[in-house]
Amino acid sequence: MHSSFDTRQWHLSLRQYFFGHKHCYLCRQASLDIICSCCLSDTALPHFAVPGFDLIHHPSIVENIVYPYFNHLYALGEYKGILRQLITELKFANKPLCAEVLATLFVHFTYTRMSQLDDLPDALVPTPLSAWRYAQRGFNQARLLTQALSRFTDIPIIEPLKRARHTQAQSQLDKTDRLANMENAFCLVDDIDCDHIAVIDDVLTTGATVNSACKAIVSAYPDIRISVWSMAVTPLTKPEILKSAYSSGDI
Repeated sequence: MHSSFDTRQWHLSLRQYFFGHKHCYLCRQASLDIICSCCLSDTALPHFAVPGFDLIHHPSIVENIVYPYFNHLYALGEYKGILRQLITELKFANKPLCAEVLATLFVHFTYTRMSQLDDLPDALVPTPLSAWRYAQRGFNQARLLTQALSRFTDIPIIEPLKRARHTQAQSQLDKTDRLANMENAFCLVDDIDCDHIAVIDDVLTTGATVNSACKAIVSAYPDIRISVWSMAVTPLTKPEILKSAYSSGDI
């Protein structure tokens, strides 16, 4: 006779079979999960030394990023390899399922450790796109990531930010111009009733975009604590990675 737990698990498996995934996104083998257990164990992710480590304390990251308006930075890994492929497919190949893949990896490798070391945010905030870029792309990749992360972590989503103006693509600019481009690019459109939030974005290079978003929040809520969750970070001390990313237009 099944216990109540076994019955719930059976119903979950049945629902996944009929309505869920039929194969692993990475290896294409049969799987009820979007990433099979083998790929979770064996995929060579470009992790930092300690997955889930607060990168604010990582010298090769923070010496060249802008971050006075957020307190913590967590990322799945460096912007290369499988992470670069998934982010590129999400943003430019119209493959929104990649958001769930990235969120699955983030929760498995980064969130697990982060949740043990730091108190978790009260809400998740997607970095907004301009209306023009949203119309051009048809979706906001940061919102898709936030929705997936919220499902996996049970942390609610709030959207207090909007783009105050359309900005030039950051990939076309150097660090100084990126900062000027994002100045006053965001504004608050709703109240925030939280002590700690996590701002979500796909990839962080100089940090100009996400820092501008955080500045708009801190200007209204100076005591709020902000974590940034990014699927990938480009260490600017590695010129070959930056050059490759810029030339491809990925960032």
